[in-house]
Amino acid sequence: MANNECEGSTTSKQRINFVNMKEVIDSQRQKIIDMEDTNVLKADCKRDLKESLKMALKMVKRETLMDKECQKELEQMKDMNSNMSGELKRMKKDNEMMAKELAESKALNDKLQEKLTEDNRRMTMKLVEENSRIIRKLTEENDRIMGKRKKSETLDEDEYKELKAKVAELEEELVNSKDLNQALIIKEREISDELEKARKKLMVEITEISCLYDNICVKRVGEIDTEPFIRTFRAKNNMSKEEAEHTALKMCSLWQKNVEDPHWYPFQIITIEGKSKEVLDEEDGRLKRLKVELGFRAYKAVVAALMEMNEYNSSGRFIVREIWNKEKGRRATLKEGIEFMINQIKSKRRKTQEMVDDEADENGDDDDPPIRKNEC
Repeated sequence: MANNECEGSTTSKQRINFVNMKEVIDSQRQKIIDMEDTNVLKADCKRDLKESLKMALKMVKRETLMDKECQKELEQMKDMNSNMSGELKRMKKDNEMMAKELAESKALNDKLQEKLTEDNRRMTMKLVEENSRIIRKLTEENDRIMGKRKKSETLDEDEYKELKAKVAELEEELVNSKDLNQALIIKEREISDELEKARKKLMVEITEISCLYDNICVKRVGEIDTEPFIRTFRAKNNMSKEEAEHTALKMCSLWQKNVEDPHWYPFQIITIEGKSKEVLDEEDGRLKRLKVELGFRAYKAVVAALMEMNEYNSSGRFIVREIWNKEKGRRATLKEGIEFMINQIKSKRRKTQEMVDDEADENGDDDDPPIRKNEC
């Protein structure tokens, strides 16, 4: 009995020890698992740390590269500013020289025109006086001869020789007068050619600098304005905008050919106070048909082109380019064109000076402006 109790007690202790050992083993196993998890976490942290370090190094390299690029761009900007300053100074100098040349050209042109006017006036007066003197002498001589003839129907030999000598003298004076007149015509032609060359050169310069809102421009004289035709056809309800513009340009081109047709002459000559004058023939068949079919706006545009063509190129009947005064609706004088060029150059020079002053104000005393990354 006692042995059975002893064996039971031993078995119970062994069970307890077994359970304790199992708990210890489970505890150690859990510790091992926890340590393995910790090692894995540490490895992940190391890996993340390495990635972060790599990213940080890349960012440092990128920032360094950006700083170098910004510095390079800054140097380029400095060079550009230096070049622009030099270019602005050169432009300012060129503008001053051009303004001086234009002023000299204007003064020379004014002097040349005054000289031409004075020469024409003086030569004309001299020619008139010379012709009057010759005519007067011829009249007096004729009256003297006719008076003698009334007294005597025949002339003696001495009177004949005297008369012949006077006629020869008068003929020589008449030839000299013609030579003087021819010299005046040649001189006037030379001056006109010189002025025309200056006008053509001025036309090229005005073409380059004038804009839509300037009063002085270069106009194609004799060309029909298309806008009235376009407005006329746009007003028609049965046409789209594109169709109206296409039809308007087509009709405008057709009437431009009519304007340039040398066989069509819708003008009539009337006499007012003894002077002949060309006026528009409003009863012309083509013009009457134009007014009926397309209306007053298109009619007025064609008439304006006709009047310009008849005034500035009636013999050629083709479009010519002219320096034009919009305000007065006529060909601009050479003086008006030169004054326009001088005003434009003064305005350009003033703007250039303002740019130079603004650049100087921006630079100030600091040659190295601060770098902003959003600008780079």
